Parts: sequence; C-alpha cells; structure tokens
Amino acid sequence: MKKAIILMNMGGASHLDEIEVFMENMFNDPRIIGAPPFVRKPLSKLITRTRLEGVKENYRQLGGGSPLLDITRNVQRKLQARIDDALVEVIMRYTPPFAKEVLRKLKEQGVEKLYLIPMYPQFSTTTTASSIEDIRQTAEKIGYRPTIVSRLWYYDDPNWLEAVEERIVEKLGDCDPKAINLIFSAHGLPKKVIKKGDPYQKQVEAEVALHVRRLKAKGIEFNQVHLAYQSKVGPMAWLTPSLEEMLTHVKNKRALIYPISFTIDNSETLFELDIEYRHVAESLGFDYYEVCRCPNDSERFIKTLEGIYRKMGGLSRDKK
Repeated sequence: MKKAIILMNMGGASHLDEIEVFMENMFNDPRIIGAPPFVRKPLSKLITRTRLEGVKENYRQLGGGSPLLDITRNVQRKLQARIDDALVEVIMRYTPPFAKEVLRKLKEQGVEKLYLIPMYPQFSTTTTASSIEDIRQTAEKIGYRPTIVSRLWYYDDPNWLEAVEERIVEKLGDCDPKAINLIFSAHGLPKKVIKKGDPYQKQVEAEVALHVRRLKAKGIEFNQVHLAYQSKVGPMAWLTPSLEEMLTHVKNKRALIYPISFTIDNSETLFELDIEYRHVAESLGFDYYEVCRCPNDSERFIKTLEGIYRKMGGLSRDKK
C-alpha cells in the first residue's frame, strides 16, 4: 500500500503578491468567520481591502515575504530522508500548495493512505480541524478516497517539549534565567470559540506547565513564567492577557519570549513578536527583550514528526 504523510499548516505569503490571496482565503474560512457563505465571501474581500496595504508594509519589513513555506520545505526534505515507506508532502490552507493540487498528484501516484500531521502542536477548530476538513472535502470533490489517519495534537510529546526547550536554552545563552521573565506567547482566539468547547486554551496552559516543570528539573528557573496572547483581530473579546498588557506588568524589564503556538517561524513571530512588540518593550524601558526561534527544521523537531508518524502506524526504520 502506497502511503503519504501530509504536513498541514495555514500558510503564509511567500511574496507580496500572495498576501491578498492569503487574507481572502483566511477570512473566507468558515472556521474563522462563521457567517453564511453569501455574507462571508464579500466580508472577506472587504476586510482584505481595508487591511491590505498595512499588511504589505509589515511583510516589506521581513524582506517581502514569510519564510514559512521555505522552512517547511526544509522540514519536508529532512523528514523524507528519515522515512522510506511513505512520501512526505505539504498542504497549506490559505496559500499554495493547496490541497487540490497535492491530492490530485497523490491520487495519480496511487497513494491509498494519508497520515495527516498538523504543524500546530495544540488542537483548535480554527487550525487543525480546518485543515483536516479542507483535505477531506477536497478529496471528496476530486473523487479521491484514501484511508485518512489524523494526529490532532502533540503539545505533550516529549520530543516536541525538548525541541521547544532547546530553543529557549539556545536564546538564553549565558544569561542568568533568574534575572529574566519567560513569557510564552500564544496565538489568541476569540473567547466565544473557547466557550464552544475548543480545547486550545487548556492545551496551551498544560504545555506551559510541562515546560516549567521540565526546565526546573534541568536547573533552569526563571524569575517568573507567564502566558500571554497575541495577534488579536477585530472588536470581539479574545483570550487575555494580551502580550502588550503582560509586558506592562514585568517589573524588572527583562523578558524572553517563546512563541508557543508555532512550529515554524512566520510573520507573527518574526514581525509581530520580534519587531512590533520589541518596539513596545523599548517604549516601556526594557533593557532585555529577546524572542526565541521556533523549532523550524531542527533535528529534534524532525525526530518529533518521525515519532508521530511511527506512532500513527508507520513502519519502523528497519522494516520495508
């Protein structure tokens, strides 16, 4: 039986011309805006039109595009080098490569089983569920009926936790952690999403607790450890505290930021956290403000993904 692993992510504009596509697709996602299609589609165009130039300027400060796809391709290549019994493919939700083109190729290649692995460690209906739903619906539309196995989260996987902690230790360097506040910054969500039963907030909080315990066991204790939320859009009530609010409460003006919702660096880590919030921190008089890189294509993260696949039913490396 031919098999394929699909790494799922939201996507990001690799160049300025993709920003409009990214925004329209995101705001037209029923998991993001729950209005009927006849309302949602024109609304997505309106939101995109009003915000487009500002978002383009943000991307210009990143050199004209998000590195998310390039880094994900590196992850794909490295994982494929460790997997000899399945193809490794990438599907993005809002920018290419889209599900339609990838699934058509897999159908033509005779792939009969798909292993869906999210590039988001915690589960949310707005991310993992949206991607899985998109793949299933697209497969149905093109008459492709493989067996589909999905991994929903891995925030508590030991290899994942180690991948995160390696980045924290790397950025910390020779600094004394007892003089620094560690802030885990999670992508925010509207409170109404959580009230409907989305487990995202609980999983983020659980992962933070695991890191605190594991770091302490390694002899790494920070002055304080906090959880805050970023990326709020629109007037609705979102999860709190916001990162901006949290920074105002850091009395010693020293903070190390870890982007806990992301596996791959993107505009929300490289621009929002490392540029926008750095300006906020500087305006508040911080003398230390650093942002950790995501695991990206680190060996530990590749090992995490390989382990997830093996647990989903993939063959061990010594089997054909």
